[in-house]
Amino acid sequence: MKSKSECCGCSACEQICPVGCIKMKEDEEGFLYPKIDETKCIHCKKCEKVCPIRYPNKKNKETKTYVAYAKDEEIRKRSSSGGIFSLLAKSVLLQNGVVFGAAFDAQFQVHHIGVTKIEELEKLRGSKYLQSRVEHTFCEAENYLKAGKLVLYSGTACQIEGLQKYLGKSYENLLTIDVLCHGVPSPKIWKLYLKQLKTKYDSKIEKVHFRNKKDGWKKYSILIRFENAKKHLISFKKDKFMKMFLSNINLRPSCHNCQFKAIPRSSDITLGDCWGIEDYMPEMDDDGGTSVILVYTVKGEEQLKKIKESMIFREAELDKVLPPFSDSRKSVRTHPNRKKYWNALLKEQKTFEELYEFVEKSFFQKVIGGIGNLVECLFHRLR
Repeated sequence: MKSKSECCGCSACEQICPVGCIKMKEDEEGFLYPKIDETKCIHCKKCEKVCPIRYPNKKNKETKTYVAYAKDEEIRKRSSSGGIFSLLAKSVLLQNGVVFGAAFDAQFQVHHIGVTKIEELEKLRGSKYLQSRVEHTFCEAENYLKAGKLVLYSGTACQIEGLQKYLGKSYENLLTIDVLCHGVPSPKIWKLYLKQLKTKYDSKIEKVHFRNKKDGWKKYSILIRFENAKKHLISFKKDKFMKMFLSNINLRPSCHNCQFKAIPRSSDITLGDCWGIEDYMPEMDDDGGTSVILVYTVKGEEQLKKIKESMIFREAELDKVLPPFSDSRKSVRTHPNRKKYWNALLKEQKTFEELYEFVEKSFFQKVIGGIGNLVECLFHRLR
């Protein structure tokens, strides 16, 4: 690894190492990178060959595009967009399968886990705007696959490619789902944010919900509940953690040179929000949440057919529901104040609130960027 932009943190190298000489360690920004114990290394080069950035997977050739949402309003309400992941995951579990996805731990950090019961799906449901620690779930998934179990593994596109490189072969009983991704913000900044909120509300955190739909899907809010019954409820447009994240100021370096956003992808299915559906296909929008579904394989299409009766869906045009210039199809730009932002934290020990000043754009940038709410609305639609 010549630079940090060449590592997406998928952890495939750690899991493939036959002598366990690689460990994923946090850097000063809170992102995970492989650290090698040279005294144990046998120079087998497996860690290099499994890297999805050095040796990208072969991408699929075709894309079928749909927009959809779950008929079950309770599932849809508790999901970030249309609830399609929940339907697919439930279907896999009903086939005696296993589902892997991102879940909060007791400290509200994000890790990948596997679940085998429908009642456990709640842990995986909903957006979590952080890079999940994959840990040893590639190994766990491989064991289930070899045992003949149907496995659904969900994650960002880089994590899915890392899994595929680790496995080294195709499995008919593996369904891979990647989620449309803006980029991943620093876990260190997330910890600072939570620490500030716990101080402000004088309580431990009970629940975190990144996509509360109290005011609708398009105007979603961040909801954090505390053990003392207080709650932090604020629009994503006003929440400072979300504004830092969406400004690109604290994203993982590799997100600015992402190798995994091109379509078609190597996964079976891509899921995400269908922003702009109110203009393209208004009959599919009631502000409850509508998903875009991109299907690349026969296997993905077959699993989608199993939930056909549980969703409202329409065929769609890829470039209409997910424009080529959207952040989910191209790398996001580095914020001009990124270095100042991190220097302020690491060298000057600035607080979370003080760091926010580096997010704000200059007057000139605001002028050339457009006028207030129009820019915010357009930005929200193109994420």
